[in-house]
This record gives sequence, C-alpha cells and structure tokens, in this order.
Amino acid sequence: MKKCILLFLMISLIWVPGVFAADIPAQGANLVQDEAGLLDSRDITAISKVTAGEAFTFHVLTVDSTEGRSAEDYANDIFDSWGLAARDVLLLIAVQNHDVQLVFENPPLQAAINTWAKDQGASSGSAALVKLLDTYFVPSAKHGDFAEGITSLLNAVQELGRAGSISGTTQSGSGAASGSQGSSSGAGSHGSGSAGTGSATGSHGSSSAGAGSATGSHGSSSAGAGSAALQDSGSRSSTAARATVFVGAALLLGALFVLLTGLRRSKQLGEQNEQLSGLLVRTNQALESLKPFQGIVQGKTGALVEAISTRLSTRLVDISARSGQDAKPALYRLGELKKTLEKLRQDNGAFSAALEEDEKQIEVINEADRHVKQRITALKKEIPELDEALQALIRETGYNLQAMVQDLQTLAEKAAKADQLELFDPIAAQEFTEDAQKRQTKIGKDLQDVSVYNDKLKAFSGVLSDTRTTISALITQHSLQNMKVRPYDHLEQAQAQAEVIKTPLQSGDMDEVRSIAARMDLLLSEAVAMTERQGQIRGQNRRDLETVRTNWTTLKQRRDELQSRFRDAGGRFAEQHLASAREALEEWGTRLQEGAGEVPQIETWTSDERGEFDQARSGLDRLLSLQDEASAQFSDISEGLDVLNSRLDKINRMLAEGPARVDAAQSLLKRNGLARRARSHNPLIADYEKLTLRLVSPPFHLDELETLARSYEAAISSFVEEANRLVRQKQEQERQAAMALMLEQQRQQQRQQQQTHNSNSFGGGNHSSGGSSWGSGDSNRSSGGSSWDGGGNDRSSGGSKW
Repeated sequence: MKKCILLFLMISLIWVPGVFAADIPAQGANLVQDEAGLLDSRDITAISKVTAGEAFTFHVLTVDSTEGRSAEDYANDIFDSWGLAARDVLLLIAVQNHDVQLVFENPPLQAAINTWAKDQGASSGSAALVKLLDTYFVPSAKHGDFAEGITSLLNAVQELGRAGSISGTTQSGSGAASGSQGSSSGAGSHGSGSAGTGSATGSHGSSSAGAGSATGSHGSSSAGAGSAALQDSGSRSSTAARATVFVGAALLLGALFVLLTGLRRSKQLGEQNEQLSGLLVRTNQALESLKPFQGIVQGKTGALVEAISTRLSTRLVDISARSGQDAKPALYRLGELKKTLEKLRQDNGAFSAALEEDEKQIEVINEADRHVKQRITALKKEIPELDEALQALIRETGYNLQAMVQDLQTLAEKAAKADQLELFDPIAAQEFTEDAQKRQTKIGKDLQDVSVYNDKLKAFSGVLSDTRTTISALITQHSLQNMKVRPYDHLEQAQAQAEVIKTPLQSGDMDEVRSIAARMDLLLSEAVAMTERQGQIRGQNRRDLETVRTNWTTLKQRRDELQSRFRDAGGRFAEQHLASAREALEEWGTRLQEGAGEVPQIETWTSDERGEFDQARSGLDRLLSLQDEASAQFSDISEGLDVLNSRLDKINRMLAEGPARVDAAQSLLKRNGLARRARSHNPLIADYEKLTLRLVSPPFHLDELETLARSYEAAISSFVEEANRLVRQKQEQERQAAMALMLEQQRQQQRQQQQTHNSNSFGGGNHSSGGSSWGSGDSNRSSGGSSWDGGGNDRSSGGSKW
C-alpha cells in the first residue's frame, strides 16, 4: 500500500509542475483589493463607484512588492490568473517597487490612448500608456494621495474609451476592404489586414474581409469573427488547464494528508501497545513482591495483602486479554486508527492509575516490615529514661504529677502491644508505634513545662506588681483619674487565675496549666492596653476639637461666598437654574448650625472631670464626617454656578464668531463669480438680531438661548456648506467642459484621418493596415508601466498577440 501511494505522489508531482509557482493574489469579490493597505475605507468606497463603468470594468490591486519579479510580468500573470476579458482593465500598484502597471486586451482603447498620446507629444504603444500614467496617476502618488491618483486615472481611461468607441464605429461604417492581401513576409506588426472594427488585426499571417477563419497560432485570421473564435478557444483551453492543475493539486494534498496522518497514528498506536506491555510487566512484578507476605501475615496486614493480590491477579488477566484484542487497522483507514488509539489510551490510563495505587499500598507494607522493629526498639529504650526523669521531677517539686505517671504507663503498654504484633501484623504494629511516639513526645514536653510554669507561678506576684505600677503611671501622665474603664479589675482576675493554676500543675495536667497561664497573660496585657488607649483617645479628642472649630470658620466663609454668588447670579439667570442649588445651600447651612450646637457637650465629655473619652470620640467622628460632606456639597454648588457661566460664555462666543464665518463664505463666492447664485443670508441676520436682543435682556433662560444659538449655528453652517458646494460644482463643470473640448478635438482629428485613409485606398484591396507592436508575445493585450519614484519610461512594455 505504501508503494502505491508513493508512486501516485511521484506521478502527481510530474503531472502538476505549476502547482508550486509563485503566489498570485486570489481575485476577491470587490473590484478594489488593497493588499498593501494604501487606502482607507472611504477611499475604497469612492474608487469602487468608478470601477464598474459603462465602457470598462476596472480591477484595482495594490501589493507590497512583486516578489523580485518585474512588475510587467507580475501584472500579466495576474491578468491571466484572474481570467480577465476585453472589457476588463487591470491597474496594479506595487508599493516597494514604486511601480504602477496598466494591462488590458482592448485594441479600440489602445488606439484611443495612442491618439491622445500623440496630441500630448508622445509615441504610441507602451509609451502612450506611460504618458497616461505619468499624467493622471504619478503626480498624486508622489504626494502620497493614491486615492486621488487612481480616481483621476480611471476617469481618464473611461473618457478615452468612450472616444475610442465612437471612432471605431465611424471607421466601421465607412466601408470594408474587399479582396485579400498576400501573406506577410515577417513577424510583427507589418502583416496585411483589412479595415474592420477600427482595431489592428493580423500579426503573423494574412487577413481578408469577411467572416474568416483561424488555423494554428500563427495562421491566417480575419478582422471579423475568426479572431474572436480563436481567442475563445484559447480561453477555454487555459480554463481547462487551470482546472486540471487544481484537481491534481487537491488529489496530491489529499494523498499526502492520508499518508502522514496514517503514519502518525500508527506510530502512536505502537507506543500505546508498548505502554500496555510495560503495565503487564509491572503488574506481574507487583504480584511477585507480595509473595513473601502471603501465608505468614495476619490481621490488618493479611487482609490488605489478600485484597491487593486479588486486584493484581484480575488486572493481569485483563491486560493480557487487552493486548491481543484488536488488530492494527490499515494506514488509510484513518477513522478506525483514531478510534482504536483513543480506546487504547483510555484503557492504559485506567490500568496505570489502579496499578499506581496498589504499588503505593505495597510500599506501605514493605516500609512497615522494614522499619517497625527499629522504632519499637528505640521506643522501649526511651521509656525507662522518661520514667527516671519523671521520678526526679517529683522529688524536686514535691508534686505527685499523677496525670503524667498514667500517660507513661499507657505508653509502656502500647509499646509492648506493638512488639507483640511486629512479626505477624506489621501494619497494626506500626499504628501502635506511631500512637506511642506521639505520647512519648507529649510526655517529654510536659516534663520540661513543669519547671517552666512552676517558675512562672513563683514570679507572678512581682509581674502583677510591675503591671500595676505601669498602669498608675499612665493614669498620672494622661490625667485619667476619672476615666470610665477599670484596668485594675483585670489585675484582680489575673491574680485569681494564679490561685487556680496550682492544682493542675501539681497533678501534671499540663494542657490545663497552659490554658490558664495564657488567660493570665491576656488579662495583664489588656489592662495596660486599655489604659494606653484612653490616653490616646483623650489626646486625639483635644486635637480634633480644635480641627472642628477651624472647619466651622472655613465652612461659614464658603457659605457666605456662595450666598453672594447666588445674589449676583439671580440677576443674570432664570430662577429655575438656581432653585435646587440654593435649596441645597440652605439645607447644609442648617445642618452645620445644628452640628455646632453639639460641640459644648463634646467638650464636657472629653474634660478630665468627666473622663467620658469614648463617648466624646463618637461625637467628634460624627461632626468631622458632617463637615466633610458639607465641604463636598459646597464644592458641587460652586461648580454648578461655574457651569452656568460657561454655558452663557459659549452662547456669546457662537454669536460673535457667526458673522466672520458668513463673510468668509461670501468672499469665496465672490472670488469664483457665484455671489448671485448663493441664497440670501437675510434669515441669518434675523437670527443674529433675535439672539442679540435676548442677550441684552437678563435674566437669561439658558435652555431657550442655547436652542436659538444652535439654530443660528446650524444656519451658518448650512450657508457655508452651500457656498463650498457651489464652488465645487463650478470647478467640476469647468473640468467636464475641458474634457469635452479635448474629446471633440480628438473626434475632429479622427475624422480627418479617416478622410485621408479613404482617399488613399483603391480597387482590389491593396490597403495595408496593422496594429502597433510594443512588446513580446502574440496578443492584443496592452500593458504599460510607470514609476512615481523619480519618474522614467523604462518600465513600459506592450505587445500584439494572436
């Protein structure tokens, strides 16, 4: 199967030589394809209105570069790849190359451009196209205005195309040559032909008037239907060739995908099978590691070993069955390969997870079997040492420490039990050993803490006395003799706890001793902390009282200033603009007065005679918050008054700027001779006078004034825009008139040329005519290029084919 696929790939590579050619941009749905990002959306919309014209369909393409190829070849390849016809005109702009190419297959259009170029003093053919590009596109491109250059060029080609169409119709109606000419003696544009449609015909053969026929690529052709038939045949052949290439490329890519995907999945399937084999080996090894325990261990260990052995045996059978379950699908059966791979991955994951759990439990059994004996031996060795230390502590302190004696007896019993189970049930022995080690650690700590807390109890009276002295000093320092809190009550409670702690200390109940000692320490620290806090509150209250008094003065000044501003604003603005702000000012003024009445009471609370510092603190916090809110409200009211003034200033500014804008628009119309065509600006004068009259009669209703001002502004903007529109309209009319004059001149020249042509023709059709040749190849296609990076005509080329 692999050999067949490889053979097919080799044949496909030979059969489709052009699949990997240089990339040609795909033809999009829009006629304007801005691959280089030169245009914005408005430019694209404007150009799109010109591309689908009456005479031609323009295809505009911008690219960053031509990938190292000549712009002419690149443009011709795009023309072929897109399958463009005689009506189509391709405009290619290569940014990095600074090159522009114009390509089409339309002899009448080329003839019209040749005529125009001669009028401009240029040659025909590619030189005519270069002149056209240099005239309409390159100047705008040099200044970076590609949209203007493209639009100007397309409009010019449309106009020239219409002129060429009229000329061709005229020549066609003037008569056709009869008879036939001799065969051409050379290639190029000097073959013989007949007057037909007004375009050049016959590059390498002979032509005759009439229907004609075409044979071969260089045979005879007629000026009528023969040339068109040959072109249609070539187009169909080209389309069939491209379709063949695409089908071959698709088959090639499909075969490559199947081959590579099948090989990858087959490799992954092999890896999963290897993993399954590894799981089989690991399961068997796990079973072997349990054999030393089977038939010997009992109790918890025996039950655990039996359960693990049963699971491993069952899993061993399942893995063996799974290993030979599925045959490996063929490479090209991608669906079956994927399904088999996913199922095997799932099974391997389940087997691996279960095996890892059993291996962990086996390691627990091995760990217990290896180390439990050592732990029991160390434990039995330390028990006598603990007992000796306990007896020495009893003799030293005179305490019976009965709770610790009982804990030590329990420890000895658990160690003995673990020693009995060690051989036949190591798991149970390990559990007893772990519990015994925890008791051993606790007894050791309790033995140390007996001396620590015994010393602390003896020193407590001195600590209590020092704490009382500290509190007394704080009271004196901050004048707290009348404070409402009672730190000495905490000292009495701590002394009572010191009497309680003696009983558990003598019995050796060290957990209770630690708890009581912690309460004693907490009572002492709280007594000092509450005294310090009262001193801090007293000092903070005195500072905040001073702050409150200062704030009253500042807020009163701000309120008076706002009231003064309201009196001034009342003469300028309507009451509806001021009512809500005035009410807010009065409300907060009242609230501040009420708050000021609380200050004497707060001063009484915070005095040393009353000592109600916490209550005074609450009142001060409330007053400070009230003052902050009042300050924020005053700021909002002031900002509201500023907004009213700003709105009025804006209205005055709009009124002042209006006449200048109207005068500028009138001047523009006069310079262009359009003063009489503009509409009267008397309504603007009326709006101006109306708004001016309202602004000299306060109080002002700003909403009404803003409505009038917006209407006045809109009227001025409309007048200015109308003036600009009239100027643009005049300029466009002048441009159209100039273009019409140029077209009329071209028509006159063409009529003169036709008369000269008719006077020189005679009898048996001895008139010889032909299209100009300006490139290589055998086609009626015209192409030309130009550069906007310094100019130059060296990038132009063209040819006459067929």
